[in-house]
Amino acid sequence: MWFALDKPGLQKTFAWINVIAVVWGFWAFYGAAPVAGLHIWFELLNWVNVLLALLQFYFGYRHATKQAQ
Repeated sequence: MWFALDKPGLQKTFAWINVIAVVWGFWAFYGAAPVAGLHIWFELLNWVNVLLALLQFYFGYRHATKQAQ
């Protein structure tokens, strides 16, 4: 992702893949029994994935609004 910022199609694809990963991650996090040492890290990983998806959506769709105006 970080080396292909000028390829919006690739950014959009990985952003939507991350949305699926976020939904599945939070579903697994709240549906599974907590493991003492991994609870914090799993939650942190889910939130990092949310931020990553937001960045990918930004880089994927940032030129779409400029072309529409």
